[in-house]
Amino acid sequence: MSGLYVVSERTFYWTDFVVYQHRVTELVLAFQDSFETGVGRIIDSLNGDYNLLYVIPLLPISWVLGTSRLVYILSLIILYGVPFIAATAYLLRYLEPTVPPKISFYRGVMIGCLIPMTWIPSLRGFPDTVGMLCVVAASGLYLARQGGWRFSGIGGLLALAVLFRRHFAYGGLAVGGAIALVELWLILRSPSPRNLKKQVWQYSRNLGLMGLSGLALLLLVAPDFTYRALTANHRAVYASFSVPIPESIDYFASAYGYLIWGLLIWGLWRRWRYQPLPSRAAGFLLLWGGLAIAFQVFLLRYDSVHYTLHLTPLVIVGISLLWRSLSRLPRQLLLGVLLLNLILALTPLGSQNLPGRQLFASTHPPLVRQDYPELLRLVDTLHELTPNDEPVHLIAASSSLNRGLIRNAHWHQYAPESIPLSCHIPCGIEILELPTADSNSIYPLEPLLAAEYIVLAEPLQYHLPRQQQQVIAVPYEVFQESWAITEDFEQRPETFSLENDVTVLLYQRRRPTDWQTAVNTLIEMKSRFRDRPGLQSDWVNLTPRIPLQGQYQGSNPANFAIERLSEPLHLLYIGEFPNPQSIRLQVSPHPDSLSLVAHLLNSQAEIIATSEVASESITLTSEEPAAYLLLTLTSPTPTSVQLEQLSVQ
Repeated sequence: MSGLYVVSERTFYWTDFVVYQHRVTELVLAFQDSFETGVGRIIDSLNGDYNLLYVIPLLPISWVLGTSRLVYILSLIILYGVPFIAATAYLLRYLEPTVPPKISFYRGVMIGCLIPMTWIPSLRGFPDTVGMLCVVAASGLYLARQGGWRFSGIGGLLALAVLFRRHFAYGGLAVGGAIALVELWLILRSPSPRNLKKQVWQYSRNLGLMGLSGLALLLLVAPDFTYRALTANHRAVYASFSVPIPESIDYFASAYGYLIWGLLIWGLWRRWRYQPLPSRAAGFLLLWGGLAIAFQVFLLRYDSVHYTLHLTPLVIVGISLLWRSLSRLPRQLLLGVLLLNLILALTPLGSQNLPGRQLFASTHPPLVRQDYPELLRLVDTLHELTPNDEPVHLIAASSSLNRGLIRNAHWHQYAPESIPLSCHIPCGIEILELPTADSNSIYPLEPLLAAEYIVLAEPLQYHLPRQQQQVIAVPYEVFQESWAITEDFEQRPETFSLENDVTVLLYQRRRPTDWQTAVNTLIEMKSRFRDRPGLQSDWVNLTPRIPLQGQYQGSNPANFAIERLSEPLHLLYIGEFPNPQSIRLQVSPHPDSLSLVAHLLNSQAEIIATSEVASESITLTSEEPAAYLLLTLTSPTPTSVQLEQLSVQ
């Protein structure tokens, strides 16, 4: 089934649908170079937000059979998907102790295979099932064994899930929270004054072992990753991806099918009413499922297929329990419903507007682009226009057209015969990178200033609520409303017609943008944003063709490195001024080989004060309140530059 699904696709993948497959290819290439290179690549990845641990089990298959899409997806299914189903089915023996373990296990495997969301994350290219496998294994270890030692193993498995994929921290919290509540309930259910102190000590020891063992593993394997995970506000960074609660409820309900959820609830009620489950195992299952629903549906609210994995064990177990409670004929009807649900979810038939369709799982058929040749024509045109890797800025972020789509289509057409180890696949055409959600992006000025070509899709292409993607909407408005900066570009004659009635236009730069126009553009952009983008620094590079290192690693003071300063560089400070009429600028040590000139600008981008920065500290004053500070760096000869402890007060 999985192989047929993959070979039925005719598309170019983008972002998470393909990036994990590319990392497998890169690691295979590294090991083909040398064992030390491959191991070094894995170790270097451990402290990143996306490491390569998930690739290790896939390496033998990829080494022998290659790194094609078919091999990659089948590897995910065989190595992660099937064990995940088996581990979830294994839990049933603790919920049905009177049923022969083999019977409950095989029933659970059958039900797991019939749940669409068991397969869809892997079919879309996500390796996340390996993380959920660890979470389920931790749950099985809790139900299977007695003794305090197992809590160390539980903590280690939950930490391993987080190492595989960061969002399983919430899976760990759901399992850990369920364990803590069940163990507390067991103490309170039969309190023994004589043993209460011992029970409380064991309870505290066990939870401490679980937490400390997990934390120890995280710190041992990936200390920097762990520090960021504990200190960074990821909820704020990804706030733009959270949908409203009603939409979240509909997404997760539709992912499995409203009818399936109804059957699940009915099954749990029937078992509670007629065939009560073991209290400890049942309490753990309900608390785990309830916490997982609370985290995913009501707290995080991310509508992407890999987050459904947190709920899939609950669905498999719940439907399995329902099956057990039914007689032969209702079981056959249930089997028919599950088969129909699977077919509607995984085939184009599910896209038809059939009666009662909304009761079944949402459709995720094989991806097939109807505009495949036209998209290739766009890619070929961009390839011909950028022989020297001239930067291109794409103003679109939807499934019809996005940065990853163009880059992967270009890679498909123009991948080199020998891929260098330095290549971060897909390497090739330079589509300027700009995060497309406001909460983890910047003001979209610098890509406009850096671009030699603009790719503009009409109508506006976005995949989040428009108010959460102003980083895409505002540049679109720049060209639709003919802002002054558009005079620096001219429209080319080529047009392209893509699926969903999308028309693509090309613009080519005809002159550099001066700093006055750049500042005025930024001022107008800021007025279109409700809030400042989440990753925006206090410093904006108005000459982005000169790369500025350190721009987003601290704003006040800032530490910048410029590899080669060959023309005047304009940096704009957009942070708050404690006293807008008296601004102190400090840089230590002062770069004597450079000419530094500071300008205070008002809210209309007019210069109201100017001073040469001839020492480590200067003060600029003006009668009119300043809104911005412009710092211009000039060198008589091309040189590298270090600006350290640059602060504005």
